[in-house]
Amino acid sequence: MAKKRKTLWAYLDGKKLVDVVQAALDNDMMVDDMKAALIIANPDHKVTFKVKEEA
Repeated sequence: MAKKRKTLWAYLDGKKLVDVVQAALDNDMMVDDMKAALIIANPDHKVTFKVKEEA
């Protein structure tokens, strides 16, 4: 049985925006720093984060 992988997705006004873990890896940042950067970059929008499992 394959192990399921969890990742963190950012949603902008309820629409899927980016895989936060992958974006943090691509930009050589910590996940918490990437979350803060996304919130700062989108001040007029509601940014939410959800953990999702991938097969």
